[in-house]
Amino acid sequence: MSEQAGSAGQTRQTRREQDGARQAVASVARAARAQAGEDGVLQVVQGAKRVGRVAYKLQRNASAMVRGVVKPPYAATDSLDSLEYLKLSEGVGYRVLYDRSALARPPQLDITSRLVSFGEQARVVHPAPTKLLVVDDEVALLPLTTSEQSVDSAVVIRSSAMLSAVLRIFDDLWRFAAPFGPASEAARSGDHPSEEERWILSLLASGATDDSIGRLMGFSSRTAHRRVRELIARLGVETRFQAGMQAVKLGWL
Repeated sequence: MSEQAGSAGQTRQTRREQDGARQAVASVARAARAQAGEDGVLQVVQGAKRVGRVAYKLQRNASAMVRGVVKPPYAATDSLDSLEYLKLSEGVGYRVLYDRSALARPPQLDITSRLVSFGEQARVVHPAPTKLLVVDDEVALLPLTTSEQSVDSAVVIRSSAMLSAVLRIFDDLWRFAAPFGPASEAARSGDHPSEEERWILSLLASGATDDSIGRLMGFSSRTAHRRVRELIARLGVETRFQAGMQAVKLGWL
């Protein structure tokens, strides 16, 4: 199998995993709606402010690990970022997935960079199927209904087969997400891409194949494949998707 065919196969597998994660989230949400109100396992929270307070309380009580998926809309709450700094200082781990749209908000990129410097593990996924909060592998908060500006209702899921499914969804999303970490040596040294390289990265971020990139840029497929691999290596990542995400994070796109 050629290297290009292998890359295409990896892209198809990643898309299948993304589709599977989205379908699993929808299934869990449907089950939560159907079963909410049963004693002990599920609790429905109504109202944006109350959802925010529950998110804050769950994180405040964390003792080992907080897992989260961050994307709009945002619950009305006290500063969860300030709380995260405190919990990180107490030794609580944070593993956070950011939807690309969340990092497009100017303050969030700076906030996330600071949180990572404090110890948060962060990755970027696009699109994230849902917001999510999981604390200590014991309790999760999953949105049920949202508006353009807020999370209007959510469900608290405690230790159960459903919580195990939510944890599996998060792990699947984490596996194919792009790393949000220190910039590569090339980026740190100020070695910014040329306009031609920006076009290639932009096409990569949009999901274009090497054949498509070659056609649009006037390269042969072989040359396009070589240029793509060089950019992936330069960015210090492993996959085409990660290269696109890293380029966005570095401000190259």
